[in-house]
Order: sequence, then structure tokens, then C-alpha cells
Amino acid sequence: MDMQALLALQEEDGRIRDLQRELRVLLPARKSEAQARLKTAREDVEKALQANLAAQREYERFHRDYTRQRDIMSRAERNAAMSGDARVASVAMSQHAAASEAAARAEAAAAEASAHLTPEERRLDQARAFEAEEERAVQDLLDTIRERKGQVEEELVRVQARREELAKAVPPVQLKYYERLRLTRWPCAVEYHRAEGVCSGCNLVQPHSVTQAVLHADKTPNNPTMVTCPACGRILL
Repeated sequence: MDMQALLALQEEDGRIRDLQRELRVLLPARKSEAQARLKTAREDVEKALQANLAAQREYERFHRDYTRQRDIMSRAERNAAMSGDARVASVAMSQHAAASEAAARAEAAAAEASAHLTPEERRLDQARAFEAEEERAVQDLLDTIRERKGQVEEELVRVQARREELAKAVPPVQLKYYERLRLTRWPCAVEYHRAEGVCSGCNLVQPHSVTQAVLHADKTPNNPTMVTCPACGRILL
């Protein structure tokens, strides 16, 4: 049983399967991973931006409160200075004292918020810098993926053309069986372990008659008859 033509065809089909898998699975997976990287970097920027805005709002809130208390102090001072009524002046000074305490608390809170704002701004700058790096890296990777996709598509056309030529060299009976089998089994032609009587495709021990058939085929290489595995249907070599 001469299987060289069939093996050559199977080898080319294996190459086609690899190229198709790269197009359908591997390259799209690489593209998705690259896009996920960029998405993560952008999400980190958004988180840092929101944290920065929250810190700014916190600082501005305390700063407004401080400014408001200072205004109250100023009005109280004017009211006390302009009033000839001791009672009114006393009330104004009480207001001034309360506003002064509130202003001190607001000033301290604003200073603490300002201290928190600085690292948040630094984190935002770092996140934006990392996003810029990721954008460049991901764009380079996407360009590489597009280039590789074009190469694979071109190679696939060449391999499929070679495959058509190789198929012409396979005896019609063998080719018909092989074409039907490769829809459900791969590889189609596998080694038969003669000493153990095992098909390497399904790893099952075969009847003694199968071993005898394979040994007979070894002695008659020009015989187009194929020996197949009763369990999985693969062509035994």
C-alpha cells in the first residue's frame, strides 16, 4: 500500500488547518488581548480622573466654607465697629468668634484636602502617561497583526493551490474516503503500532486481523487497498 501521495496531501491539509486556525482564532485573540490592554489603561485613567475630581471638589468645598466664614468675620467686625449699642456690638463679636473658629476648622480641612489632591493629581498624570504608552504599543501590535493576517491569507492561497495538485496524485478511492473522513477525524492517516496492535489515532487495541491486513499491505505497496481502524475509521499506516 503506497500512501506517500495521501500523506503529502494530509501534510498540506495540516498546514491549511494551522493557517485557518491562525486566521479564525489566534490573530483575533491577539487583537482582543491588545484591545483589552488599551481598555484597561483607559479605565485606569477614568478612575484616576474621577478620584482627582472628587479631591478637587472636596478641597473647593472646604475652601468656600473658609471664605464664607471670613466674610462673616468681616461683617461682624464692621457691625461691631459701627454700632454704638454695646449689646449689638457684643452679638457681633460673638458672631466673629464663632466664624473665626469655623474658619480655622475649614482652613485645616482645606489644607488636608489639598494634601490629598496632590497625590491624586500625580496618579492621574501617571495613568495618562501609561495610557499613552499603551496606545503606542497596542497600535504597533495591531499593525503587526494586520500585516501577519495579510501574510497568512497569501500563504493560504498558495497552500490551497498546492493542495489541489497533490489531491490529483491520490487514487480516487483513497481520496474519496480521505475527504469524507477528514470532516470528522484528524489526522486521517495514522501510524499503526504493529507490535502492540494499537491504532495511534484512538489508542485502542485492534483485532489480530487488522494487524495481518497491515502487514500484508506492507508487502504489497502497489495495492491501492487501504486498511482502516474498525474503531475510529482512520487510515492505518
